[in-house]
Order: sequence, then structure tokens, then C-alpha cells
Amino acid sequence: MTSGGPDKGPVATSDMVARPRELLREVREGKETVRALKAIKNQVIGNKFKKNAFVSEGAVEQVLEVLKGARNNEFASADQADVVQRQAAIVIGSLSLSAAGLQRLVNHEGLPLLVALLHSVNEAVVEAGLWAVKMAVQQSTCVPSYLISGTGENSASFADPLGAVLPTTTASAAATSAAGAAPVRLDAPAISAIVRCLAAGANPGASSGGDAAVASTSTDVARSNTSATGGGGVPAASAPLRPGRAAAISALAAAVVACCCRRDEERDLAIAAGAPEGLLRLLLESERPDTQVAALEGLSLMLPYQPSASALALARPEVYGRLFSLLRDPSPAVRLLAASCVATLSRVPGCQQSEAMQRTALPVLLRLLAQPATRPHVPAVLARLIEGSEQLQKAAADADTVRLLAGLLAAEAAAAPTTAAATAEAPPPPSSTAAAVPGQGGAVDGGSAAATPGAVSANARLREGCLRALSSLCLNRDDSRKQLLEAKVLRHIVRSLEDPHDGVRAAAALCVRALSRCVRTLRGGLLEGGGDLAPALVGLLADGNPDVQASAAGAVCNLVLDFSAAKSAVLAAGGLGRLVGLTASPQPSLRHHATWALGNLLFKADTNVRAQLMQALPWSRMRELLADSDPRVMEHALVILRNLCMGDKRNIAATLEWAGGGCGQQAVVAAPAALASGALASHITHSQGHSQGQRQQPVGSDVGGHEGLLDVLQARIMDAASASSTGREADDERGATASEECDRLGAAATAALPGAAASPKPSSAIAAGTHALYAVANLLTGGPALKDVVAARRSLLAAVAAHLRPAAGELALPAVWCAVNLTWPAGGIGSGGAEREGRPEQEAVAARCRALMEVGGAELLQELSRSHPLRDVQERATTALEQLRSSVPVPPGAALMLAV
Repeated sequence: MTSGGPDKGPVATSDMVARPRELLREVREGKETVRALKAIKNQVIGNKFKKNAFVSEGAVEQVLEVLKGARNNEFASADQADVVQRQAAIVIGSLSLSAAGLQRLVNHEGLPLLVALLHSVNEAVVEAGLWAVKMAVQQSTCVPSYLISGTGENSASFADPLGAVLPTTTASAAATSAAGAAPVRLDAPAISAIVRCLAAGANPGASSGGDAAVASTSTDVARSNTSATGGGGVPAASAPLRPGRAAAISALAAAVVACCCRRDEERDLAIAAGAPEGLLRLLLESERPDTQVAALEGLSLMLPYQPSASALALARPEVYGRLFSLLRDPSPAVRLLAASCVATLSRVPGCQQSEAMQRTALPVLLRLLAQPATRPHVPAVLARLIEGSEQLQKAAADADTVRLLAGLLAAEAAAAPTTAAATAEAPPPPSSTAAAVPGQGGAVDGGSAAATPGAVSANARLREGCLRALSSLCLNRDDSRKQLLEAKVLRHIVRSLEDPHDGVRAAAALCVRALSRCVRTLRGGLLEGGGDLAPALVGLLADGNPDVQASAAGAVCNLVLDFSAAKSAVLAAGGLGRLVGLTASPQPSLRHHATWALGNLLFKADTNVRAQLMQALPWSRMRELLADSDPRVMEHALVILRNLCMGDKRNIAATLEWAGGGCGQQAVVAAPAALASGALASHITHSQGHSQGQRQQPVGSDVGGHEGLLDVLQARIMDAASASSTGREADDERGATASEECDRLGAAATAALPGAAASPKPSSAIAAGTHALYAVANLLTGGPALKDVVAARRSLLAAVAAHLRPAAGELALPAVWCAVNLTWPAGGIGSGGAEREGRPEQEAVAARCRALMEVGGAELLQELSRSHPLRDVQERATTALEQLRSSVPVPPGAALMLAV
């Protein structure tokens, strides 16, 4: 070689390898174990090349053997064993910051040994063990970027007690290698041991030493007894504990718990072990900023999944003041974590300052959305904060949030191909097969590390957060929908429907659901801009994740409502069969959304669609839905019946034949020539949003599989009558809203009997009764034979008549339609049609009228025509009274009763 430069590399490498071999030989021989461990520690800290060199020489395995010996009392004294355990834990924790070192730690069952240190009576050993566990766990989780700072080891949000001499313990190191690190999972005993360490700093006096005490403790742990030789010296750790020791242990424990909370299974274990109580205590009582941040992060990840923890937090008044203070913290990371807690706690019914907390948190999040470090993590928190609040949604939309989120989604989508290419070129991480040592709380392998790579998970969370926030912003605002379509990100939303991450697919479906709430939006670009939208949504109906299926079914609900092009696309993609399949799901939410979508699919559907549904959904399954334990499912099953029964005589006859041809007493298939046209009212449409039907006790248990269509409808009408009589006061409170809605619906009631109603429901029983009454009214347009069957069922007539009173509220309108159609003469009023039909038909009409009068229909209609607040109801009641008067000879004593 002509230059000495190239020779230096091999020489340096040889020296670097020779030194690890020499030090590891000293560790194996056991003569100067402590000195050798300290030398290894001082070499590997902050030097990834030396870490890899020591790992390749078997340092992890050999130091673990030394740790086992110290645990088994193989050293001369307990104090010496404590020093060995502390130094060994620090070395292992530092080596685990390399992917190869972490993999060897897991493969050789080293995590249970580290967790076992938490049971030591020596708090210095506990501190070192916790630090090592944190290094290993942090390596296999994705540390949020807003908790990372590149200015040094002590600038990370979680300042470790050992951080002064461990520059590679920063969050950035973990985040850098998380994608290739071996998966580390802590089991229940291990997490319980860590959670117990949260109480180490419960006494406020434990942290009275302040940062200075912590710094001296850190130096003591890392460099204690540097002059000890032969492993025989008494370490400084045997001296009395420093004031900051307990606080340092609590800080480390809080950091480990926060790391665990980034994964669902370990988060649930931490909740079960009592972590929320410990973190809440540290948040309110600790004086260490790093402890508060760790506790805040853990709580932000736990509270959404533990209502009792939220109630516990709100039971302490000082929580409000602490969160308000943290929302003004100089650190963006702290403000974001505090806003996340506020987003959860402000939705809890017992929150006393929910509005103030939300008003304070919203501008904080909007400002954080403009900062690059926190921007990717804001959308998910923002989505939770504004969900269900139109006021907050409007405030966020007015701040141009739709455009910002759309830009963020587009930027992430543009960067995704580059990230995917880089991931494809990277070698796969080594698989882990480690398991916990029997009898010791430790770690268990979580499967392939490729399943949850850090970078991919962060990108997925960003997409999910943006989509959920956009769905909330567009749910109730046409302007926001228009802004989102104008941002040209629809293709990214449609592409997200096929994302590999469940949360992203569900959020994309929610976004489509929000966009499709407006028919103008559908016609203005939603379908034209995404040609693959309907097939993608239908494909999600067979997704393996129930949340994704429910969100997709919700989007299909709106897509097929009163929009023939979308309805055709969904049918062409096989949507009807998929929805019918979901009606048999054990998940109530899936049955709910499936029946809802089927009801909307039948709205204004042609004969072909009706036939497809009745062929795919057998009546036996329909009976099960009509008696479902979830009232929402039962309600929308009645909507299906209501829309099937609506239409011309052939549609009604086909529905009766599908239901077995039975109406509870006899088979009725009306001949087309015998079916009267009847009086008709218009369909009522309803578009699906995020709100769900009110849950109540199951109803309809009296409906058996052998009973017919009218039996089912009668049971629901009777339940509604009972609910209406017991909840009269609650109904009165809703009177203004119900009246306004019914008046709007009645104004268009001239062409066809109502289909699916959208008026507010006081209870699920009343909602079900409304649909059942409309279904009966629709059936009564099916011809004289059907009318006679209904008239012969006095119990059904009595149930209908129970709603012919002003106090029935919204139930009065469908009930009076039943009365009108039951008494309607062939040919209409005043046309002479009844005379042309002949005497038998006149007698049949008179018999139906007398049946209605026998259950008090005349008196009730009289009162309804005078006292109901809705003009539409008054007019329909007047029409029914006129038909009674024209069809039944009125005795002199009854003249006043039927006077109109």
C-alpha cells in the first residue's frame, strides 16, 4: 500500500477486538469481576462500534452468567454481590441498545434476570435493574418523535438517573433502532413488579434532594468504587441512600410503564396491576419534571381504555389545576401529552370543567399542528377532542384545520413509497424465540419484529389520526366536506381503505362515511373522484377486524341512500350479500350497521333489489333480527320490513310470500286486481352519522319463530305504547323538536307511505314502534284481504288506537295513517267508487270501520283532530273521521261524536 491511512482501520479493529476478549476473560475467571465490568461499561457507553464488538464476542451471554452467579450468592459477601449486580445490569442495559445485543438478551432469557433485580432489598440494585429493563423495552417500542431531542443525553424528555454517563440512553437511540430491534414483551409478574416501583417516590420527602441529589446518585451508580480491585472492595452503594434514590426509581418505573403502554397487551396488564393510580400520584406529587412527563404519557395512553382510571383522576380536584398548568408548559411534548389527557377526561360524564378544558386544549393543539416535531402526533388527539362537539368542530374548521390535515395526509402519502422502498431493502430483523424463565416475572416473545416496526407504526398512526380528525370535521359541516374534496386527497382516502393497518382502514371508512352524509357531496365528486370507492368499501365488509367492518358498513349506509349510482355500484360489488352475512355476526355493532345499511339499500329500491334481499335473507333470520337483544338491531330490522312493505301491490304480496304467506292467522296473498290503491304518504330518509340508537333492555322476547309478520309488528307497537305511557314526561320535553320534524315530514306526505323516519327517538321502544306502525300502514295498502285480517285482530287495533292521542307525540302520525288506510273506501272519498264496487265491498269497509270504533277509534280521532299540535296529524285524523262517517250509519246519539 502506498499510504498508511488504509492500514489504520484494521489495526484499530484488531485493538478494539483484543480488548473485549481480554476483559471478557477477566469476567469469566472471576478474579477481578467488578473491575472488568466497570471497564466494559466505560468502553461501551456512547460507542456503538464497541457495543457491537463486545456483543460479537459474547459479552451479553457472559455478563448474564455473572449476574446469575451474583443472584445465587456465589460471591464472598452480599455487598460484593450487589455491586456485581449493579455493574452487570448497567452493562447489559447499554449493550441492549444495539439490535444484536437486544436479540441475544432475549434469546438467552436475560430479561427475567433483570426483572428479578427489582425484588432486591438494595435500592441501588433496583435502580440499575429498572434502568436496564427500560433500555430493553424502549428499544422495541416506537418512541414518539416529540419526546426526542438531539442536543444530548440529558435533553431527552425522560432524563434517566444514569443518563449522565450513558449518552446512548436517549430516546433517539431507541427510536433509531426500534424498527430492527427484537420484540420485547413483559408478562404480568414483570409489569406488576415495575408498577410496585412507582410507589418508591410516593413520599414527597424522598425527592427533597432535588436534581443535585439525583445527579450525584447517577454518578455513584455508574462510577462507584472505580479504584476497587479484585472485586473485593465495598462499593459506595452500601452507604446510606441518598435523598433522590427513591424518586429516581419512581421516575424509571414511570418511564418503563409509559413504554409498555404503547402496546395494547402490556397496557392492559399495567392497568390491571394498578398503574393508573401510581402514575396519577406521581403526576400530582412528584417534583421531578421527567417523572411528571413519564406519568403524563402513561396516563394519556391508559385513560381512554380505563373509565375507572378517568373517574379516579377526576375525583381529585387538583387534577384540573395540574392539567391547566401543563397545557401552558414551555415544552411542546408536555403540552401535547396534557392535551391528550384533556381530550379523554373532558368526555367523562363526571368532569366538572369539561368545556373550560376543551376550550383551553383546542388552541394548544392547533398551534402544535403547526410545529414539525409535534405535527404528526396532533391529529389523533385532535380527533378525540372534537368528536361529538359541533362547537369544537366549527372552531377547528374556522382555523383552517381541514386544509392543514389534508396537506399532512398528502405529504405522508407522497413519502410512503420512499419509506416502503427503504423498508424493502433493509434486512429483516432476527426472529425471537425467548420465553420467560419459569417462576420469574420476565419477558415473553411477541412474535416477529416486522409486525410492529417503529417507523411504519408512526406513519400509520399519522394517517389514522388525520383521517379520524377529518371525519369529525366533515361530519356535520358541508363547508368542510367541500374543502376536503377541493384539497384533492380523495384518492389518498380511497387508497387508505386498503391500508395494511386496521386503524387506518377503519378511519378511512369513517372519513368516507362523513363525506357521504351529503348527497350534494356524493354527486359533486365523492363517487366521480374515487372510482374504486364502492368496491373497496364492500371489500372491507369482509375484513378480519370488526371495527373496520362496522366503519365500512356505516359508510355503505350513507352511500346507498337515495343515490342510484352508488347503490348500483355497491350491488355490483356484492355488497348486499356481504351485508346479509354480517347480520349473523356475534358482534352487536356489526349486526346494527348491517341491518341499517340493508334498510337504506331498500329505500326506493326497485323490484329486483327487493327480490335479491329476500332471496339472500331468509325469513327465519329476519325473525331473529326482529327479536335481537340489541334494540338498535331490532329497530333497523323493522326499517327493513317497513321498506319492504312499502310499494305497489306486487311488492307487498312478495313480502308476504317471503314471510311464509302468514299474518299470524291465515295465509294472505292478495290478487293484484283486488288490491286497492289507498292513501299514500312519502318516504322519509335518514342519513347515518356517528350517533347511535339508545340502548335499552331487550324487547320482543314474546315473538317466537312460529309467529307471523303481524304478530311481530303488534308486539313492537304494544311495547311502544307501554314506553310512551311510562315516559310521558320525557316525551313532553322533546315536544318542540318532535313537532318540528313531524311537520316537515308531513308536508311531503302525498305520494307514498313513509319509509325510514329520521325524527329524534325518545327511546328505542318508541323508535321501534314508529317503524312497526308505518309497516302496518304500508301493509294496509295491500288490498281488502289484508285490511280484513288487520281488522279482525282486535288486539292489534287496540295497540294502534293507543297511539291515537295527542300525548303519543311522533307515534300519532303513523297511527293515524293506519286508521286512514284501514277505513279507506275503494275509489276514494266522494268519487262514487264504493257504490260501483257493490254491496259486499261496502259491507267490508263498514265492518272495518266498526272494528276501529269498537276499540275507541272514533273518540280518539275526534280528540286528535282537535288537540294534536301538528296540523298534518289533525288533517289525517279529520280524513279518517270522514271515512268513518261515510261508511258507518251513525245513530242519532253519536252524531255529535262524529261531527267534524
